[in-house]
Amino acid sequence: MQASLYNYLVNCSLATLPPEKKLFYNFVRDIEHSYEQQAQSPEQYYELLLHQHPYHLAAEHFNIPVEAARKLMLEMEQEVNENAERKAKNVVWVDCTDKIEPSYYPKKLFFLSLT
Repeated sequence: MQASLYNYLVNCSLATLPPEKKLFYNFVRDIEHSYEQQAQSPEQYYELLLHQHPYHLAAEHFNIPVEAARKLMLEMEQEVNENAERKAKNVVWVDCTDKIEPSYYPKKLFFLSLT
């Protein structure tokens, strides 16, 4: 499966989370993303994680214990990934190339069905 499709399924799964969980998840994910942007190497990324781990920052921001933040994030990641994988099993690609006038759209055309 293409990474872009899997990311779409993950984002669809994230959309089903309650607002509080979604806020927490996005907070942690945004920190991780900012570290990826800042780091010039994998080692530097690791150093950023060691210096200020996203779970610690989230725990401080949301005023919860660090272990509770870690547990919550791991549970949400598992829930989101399981939901995305379940949806991925139901993905159906239908070739619709012959339904479109070639002069209108000269490339192959597929319909994606998520059930």
